[in-house]
Formats: sequence, C-alpha cells, structure tokens
Amino acid sequence: MATCLLCGMPMVFQFKVRDHLRPEMETEYEVELCRACRYARVVGEFTADQVASFYTSGYHTHEETDAPAKPTLWLDRLLFHLAWRRDRGLDLAANEVPRTKEHPALCDVGCGAGLMMAKFKQAGYQVVGIEPDAAARAIASKNGEVLEGTAETSPVALGGRQFDVVLLSHVLEHCIDLVSALRSVKRLLAADGTAILEVPNNGSVAAEMLGPEWFFADIPRHLHFFTEGSLRAALGMAGLRVTRTLYTGYARQFSPEWLEGQQRIRASIGTEGWNRNAWELLARTAFSGAPGKYDSVRVHAVHEDAGA
Repeated sequence: MATCLLCGMPMVFQFKVRDHLRPEMETEYEVELCRACRYARVVGEFTADQVASFYTSGYHTHEETDAPAKPTLWLDRLLFHLAWRRDRGLDLAANEVPRTKEHPALCDVGCGAGLMMAKFKQAGYQVVGIEPDAAARAIASKNGEVLEGTAETSPVALGGRQFDVVLLSHVLEHCIDLVSALRSVKRLLAADGTAILEVPNNGSVAAEMLGPEWFFADIPRHLHFFTEGSLRAALGMAGLRVTRTLYTGYARQFSPEWLEGQQRIRASIGTEGWNRNAWELLARTAFSGAPGKYDSVRVHAVHEDAGA
C-alpha cells in the first residue's frame, strides 16, 4: 500500500476516471487519497513528454480569453445571483503583499498567457514569466520577459536571480515532482520575499460531491490535490512557512459557463453516481465555512527562518 508523501500515512483508492478532454483515449487514471491530511494524487510515474501530451490545443490557461457571454435562463441567473450574494472570496491582488520598494520583482511560474503578469505589471512590478508552452509564452511576452521552463526546473537564463514575489497560480497541481517544484520556489525567493501559491481546494464540498466530475479535477492535467492543511505540509517540506491563507471561487461554481463545463465533463467521461445538482451544492455551502465553500485556496509563504 502506498504511503502519503506528506505525512507518511496510508493512501487509499478514491476513484478512476478517463480524460474528459480526450474521450478517444481509453486510459483510466486512478486517484488515491490520504485520509489523514487529505492530500490526493494521480497514481503513476509520468514523464515530461507524457504530461505535455495531456494538454490539448486551446487549453484554457494557454490562450487569451475574451469570449462573449452566452444568454442564460432566468433560473440560471437566479442560482448565480444567490451564490454571488454569499461570496466573500478574495481574488488574487497585487496589494496582498506589503511593498518595501517602488518596483518589486515578481516571477510568475507557469504564467500561461500572462494574465497575472499583466495585473502585477500594472501595479508597478517588474515581471518575469516561466512557461513550458510555446503558444502561451508568445501571448504572455506582451507583458514582459517570458522564459521557457517549468516549476521544477528554472530557466538557466535566470542565473541566480531572486524575486520579491514568486507566484504559482493554479500551477502546483500540474507538477510532476511536487517536492522539486517547491524547492525551486524557495531558490527563486529572496530572503525577505513572499511566495504566493493558489491551488484547487480539495477540501471543498464541490470536490467531495462531484468527484471526477468536479471542474477542478481535470485529470490527468492535475496530478496533485490539496486542502489548506496538506498545502501547508507540502510547503513545510521545502522549508517554507505559511503566513496567510485566503479562499476564493464561490459564485463562479454556479455560473452558466462553469455548469456547462461540468455537463461536458459528465457527458465525456460517463461517470455513475456523481450526478449532483447545483442547487444541492448551493444549499450545502451558502452558509458554510470557507474551507468547504470555496473551490480554491491561496497561501502566502516565506522562508522558514524569516522573521515573523
């Protein structure tokens, strides 16, 4: 029986699922869960070439997204409005980190099409991106220097540069080698810098209700799944200490685009026993605490020996 990378406790079978973006592929991916710390992972050893093949053309984080909104039914609008009224989540903002200099330096690891680079550049940051996908790099380069690389392996061109902020926004879950990725974050981070990591929240009610149909399951592109506690444990293994936790992503779980996406996933992978209603999700989460309510969790972390 496999043991958890983070806490050493036994991992147990959770479910098997096919790739919803590549329905022609018959491969089933097994997910196992640590019941102690709630970390989960896709079983198997993956190469960089294998992982690259998981990303279809037009993958959502690799292109500019400016599609017009689709018309919706009044019942769908009501569902979203009720969720919006209960949403207290905080989207990532440049002012989350106290500034000690006029133009701090940020490294956006796994920058995709550069959305976050643009946000921090507008706030006065000097921005550098790291991205393995060539098409995404071409788009992101409109906002600053973008280098080819991964979270595990920083570009040689960076040399020994360190940054005031190292950002991984919905990146860690994609990494092949979790520990190497976090150690790389530590190397990139200045002694007094802040790392910001946001990941899907595997402790959410939506994750538990929807299982392989959850929008943020996205297997096999997502290889790791975290709760706040297991994310803290992972950072601790790399010598990083969490100083702040924020949650985000509530109302979007009820948006027509999100629900349509889940319907496509369900139709593609043909799961049984997971078909749960969005109104049930709203009823279970509208007044619940943040760890169960929001679909993403974000932490700020510093070097373990940095001052409090």
